[in-house]
Amino acid sequence: MHFESIKISKQIELAIRWLIFLAQAQKQNKLYVNLRSFCDENNVSFYSLQKINKILIEKNLIQSKKGLNGGYRLKKSPLKISLLEIISTIEGPINFVDCSSFGCDKNHCQLKNTWHHLDLNLTRKLSRIRLSQFL
Repeated sequence: MHFESIKISKQIELAIRWLIFLAQAQKQNKLYVNLRSFCDENNVSFYSLQKINKILIEKNLIQSKKGLNGGYRLKKSPLKISLLEIISTIEGPINFVDCSSFGCDKNHCQLKNTWHHLDLNLTRKLSRIRLSQFL
């Protein structure tokens, strides 16, 4: 087996692209950004982004404002939003292997320790990458 890459989901990629767009708008002093404008400019499904947007609002990464001048904006600084926070918001905790799917005894698993350290290292690295670094 040969790994060329470990892929992130389309949902995570879309969430990151949307958050970068919001951060760039914030940098240009735009108060709120229209969801549809992002979708049109980036050839993205409005329905897909709506679902992701709802999660990002629920998890307090972005906020919304209704009305004529409404839209969406980041709820906190891009300096304070980590890649780990974005990924775990969309898909939950990072785990390379779910031991429960193998039915093995977790106390005697030969792989558990290695996978656990890999999960910890990746989590640490992702927590250090900030949304602001994409700008």
